[in-house]
Amino acid sequence: MKRKIYFVFLIISMFACNFLFPQTSSIEQVPTAEILVTNAPEIPTAITLITNAPEISTAEVLVLYDNFMVVRVHPTDGDLQTLLKIEAKHATALGLMPIVEFDATWCPPCLAIDKAIKEKNELMLNAYRGTYIIKFDVDDWGWNDGVLENFNFEFIPVYFKVNVNGEQTGETINGGAWGEDIPENIAPVMDSFFHNN
Repeated sequence: MKRKIYFVFLIISMFACNFLFPQTSSIEQVPTAEILVTNAPEIPTAITLITNAPEISTAEVLVLYDNFMVVRVHPTDGDLQTLLKIEAKHATALGLMPIVEFDATWCPPCLAIDKAIKEKNELMLNAYRGTYIIKFDVDDWGWNDGVLENFNFEFIPVYFKVNVNGEQTGETINGGAWGEDIPENIAPVMDSFFHNN
């Protein structure tokens, strides 16, 4: 009988302790987006942890906003198709659409787009929402007579939609799709391409 009373008293004491002195976690829960923003130099590692992918991204993060991301991949990081597959998986894991962009440092439309995004032009930020842009510089990667690996294109910038495995979907657009290189011309075209409007 004494054992039963002791056992009941022990159980009641444990519940009372939890009620009177609730346990608090010393680990602060931080939303994923904040982790990515606060750890910007380590974003590829953070993304790898999110996706549980064995590959580790070596892409250079150029732009990181709440609803889209722009990275640049260099030839010294590996071969194009393998890197593209890794980045496409990261994009998908983050709930973003993987888009390949071929550009160059001497390309006026490329520079205009980069400038508008850097200046946080609302039209451009809205157009790019939900995307994960994977940039390849054509000079670094060896663009040759309109062909770079299995991508064929004559003009830059050029954008290709790809699936989770980094394979082309057949949807593409280039800098010839708009007139003057200003956000008012570029953003509606890009918004329509990215979001099938």
